[in-house]
Amino acid sequence: MSIKSNYKTIKRNAKKLIKSPFFRARFWFTHFYENNDINDSIALFESYNNSNFSGNVFYILKEINTRKELKNIKKYISCKTKEDQKLITDFLNKNQINNFEVIRVHTKKYCQILSSAKYLFNNATFPTYFIKKEGQIYFNTWHGTPLKTLGRSIASSPHEIGNTQRNFIMADYLLYPNEFTFEHMKKDYMLDNLYKGKYILGGYPRNHVFYDEKRIREIKNELELNHKEIICYMPTWRGSLDKKNVREQTVSIEYFLYQLDKVLSADKIMFVKLHNYVSSQIDFSQFKYINSFPEGYETYEFLSVSDCLITDYSSVFFDYANLRKKIILFAYDKEEYLKDRGMYLQMEDLPFPIVETVKQLQNEILDLNSYSDYSEFINKYCSYDHEDYAKKITDLIFFDQKDNMMIINGEKFDNGKKKVLIYAGSLAKNGLTTSLQGLLNHIDTEKYNFILFFYKNSVKKYTNVIKEFPEGISYYVIQGQKNITFKEAFIQFFYYRLNLYSKGIEKSLKRMYKRELDRLFNEKLHFDCAIHFTGYEKHIANLFCELKNCRRIMYVHNDMSKEKKTRSNYHSLSVLKAYRTFETIACVREGLEQVIMSLVPEINAEKIKVVHNVNNVERIIENSKKPLCFDKDTVSAYTVEQIEDILNNKESKKYIDVARFSPEKGIKRLVESFEKFNKKHQNTYLFVIGGHGSEYNEINEYVTAHQLNHIILIKSLSNIFPILVKCDVFIMSSYYEGLPMSIMEALILNKPVVCTNIQGPREFLSQGYGYLVEDSSEGIYKGFMDSYEKDLHLKHFDSEDFNRQALQEFYDIIE
Repeated sequence: MSIKSNYKTIKRNAKKLIKSPFFRARFWFTHFYENNDINDSIALFESYNNSNFSGNVFYILKEINTRKELKNIKKYISCKTKEDQKLITDFLNKNQINNFEVIRVHTKKYCQILSSAKYLFNNATFPTYFIKKEGQIYFNTWHGTPLKTLGRSIASSPHEIGNTQRNFIMADYLLYPNEFTFEHMKKDYMLDNLYKGKYILGGYPRNHVFYDEKRIREIKNELELNHKEIICYMPTWRGSLDKKNVREQTVSIEYFLYQLDKVLSADKIMFVKLHNYVSSQIDFSQFKYINSFPEGYETYEFLSVSDCLITDYSSVFFDYANLRKKIILFAYDKEEYLKDRGMYLQMEDLPFPIVETVKQLQNEILDLNSYSDYSEFINKYCSYDHEDYAKKITDLIFFDQKDNMMIINGEKFDNGKKKVLIYAGSLAKNGLTTSLQGLLNHIDTEKYNFILFFYKNSVKKYTNVIKEFPEGISYYVIQGQKNITFKEAFIQFFYYRLNLYSKGIEKSLKRMYKRELDRLFNEKLHFDCAIHFTGYEKHIANLFCELKNCRRIMYVHNDMSKEKKTRSNYHSLSVLKAYRTFETIACVREGLEQVIMSLVPEINAEKIKVVHNVNNVERIIENSKKPLCFDKDTVSAYTVEQIEDILNNKESKKYIDVARFSPEKGIKRLVESFEKFNKKHQNTYLFVIGGHGSEYNEINEYVTAHQLNHIILIKSLSNIFPILVKCDVFIMSSYYEGLPMSIMEALILNKPVVCTNIQGPREFLSQGYGYLVEDSSEGIYKGFMDSYEKDLHLKHFDSEDFNRQALQEFYDIIE
């Protein structure tokens, strides 16, 4: 790394340390995690990611507070701001909660309590830096029966589930209010085979308030609401928190309320619960019969006094159904709202009136007694809520009383198959992802549990690949950074940035990555095999080094002695450490064994295996038959129509290369060689299709400046096969390679392959599958000329036989 780059990194992190409480909290928590013991007299309560304090967690707190035998439990409640601190303190004082303290999230005090509290209660997730200690008891209630899809079923963001998955896996207890929620949460967060805690099928503590007639009467008296019809409106929050979005929602809701106010009266009034960002923008004094929810009451506590609920896509109606009163779904923007979000249930199948206009809504609220019976719905979704589960949970956690509770051991859903963890990289449009997809589409999920492993931020551009994972393949998302101390931050800098190594540094690395394993996985979770499939990522290499009683495999896709000169994500110390530590090194072609031996002479040669990449033959052929279509991020000077005209021109000869626009791929010399060749044979075209790469702009400028209209550069294209299948020759100009998937793809589509005579492709193509040319511009030019002027007489490639062999090689290394 350059001095300038190192300086920028130090400066950037120093700014974060000063400005970001979250950034500082990671260091504070690590310090307390390493040094604090668990305090049996402390309980921490957190709800809705600290956006408000209410719901299930509040009612558990309230129940604990009533127990004389638990009077010594100090209760800490987390919040976001100083203003929240005061509001929650006042709220808890009003509810006669004693021996409590409200603390702000990410502060030093919060980190201290989070790391040492014996009892942890949450209805969402603790921060990404949280690590549960052995001996802590973590009860996660979640916060509702889902109508909208969750986890991997969220089409627009299947990768944003890492911290939720992680919290679930760490929790000792997961509470679900019905079988419907239980099954969907297990499936969409892929908990089977991963979760080792206990599920509880039981009522939500917050919902018992709907059966508390005494409290309902008290609230009505306190607020002088007797003899009034009360309507509650609780719309779902829509979109982001930017000013434009907030303003749009405010205008819409204000208009709705203005129209509804016209049909209300002194005897029929409405209370509205909105997101704080919208609620603060609305002046409720402009309405005669509409107010915001009164302060000082928990949301469901006040909701229990109402005669009707108006909502839309919120799970609140599942809970409100306990009252057996009218529910109206006001879905005025259904099509727009649901375009990027699926639903587990069709709204039309719900037993509640659905309205899309204010006029329809006005008609519905005029008669609050006109609605269909929905007893069947209540039986399915609310069958446990009549019981006081705050009491049952308190008895379970503090007194180990399990009477009349449906507790299911999570290990019951472990199918007993071997667990194979595969680090999948960024899922970018490149050969690594293609080779991974080929493997995933052929591996035996009847015998093994395959869990893909990747960073949330790395894959955010390539979520389409996640959606295409085959049935039976699970995944686990890494969210957040690993926890470190201030001292370890400097050690990381020395190791990764300055490439310094010592026994002391190694000791610190082991401690850091052992802690990271604790952050990511339940202490009881065991993997039989862990595969670093990309073979590059330094943190995964070091992380897997600390896995115990697990076969660790490091893939080698290329000549690593050359890759370290061109790849910015290559860290030699980490990769070589993995070669020495892992049980198996999997080379994707013959010849790479010698490269590994030269890098690590002392290595045991027996642990180096050749494991060829598996080709996704059926998919390649299927995709080649599809019409050409650009992705959203595809870049090309040519339109789809122009490209199709060229491909369909039978009088011309088309050449193609598929490779990153990186120096090692030799695209510059390919373009220059074709420029010379095209002057002799003007009825020829060259397609170059690639993903990322530092040379793209330079090559594009050269093609434009020299008016090379017969060279078509295409950047970022998922389905290359409609082009490849109509080209006449595949030509590769690389300086070095492993055994590229693109060569295999060309052979599967029966394209002659011309390639520079370099190690990797040479071992395979010299069997008669390709035409090798000198590794130079002159050699590439000759490849163009020879493939144009004569038949290359190449051997047919049996892709099915190749795949059978490659799959067996893979099974051999994971056994």
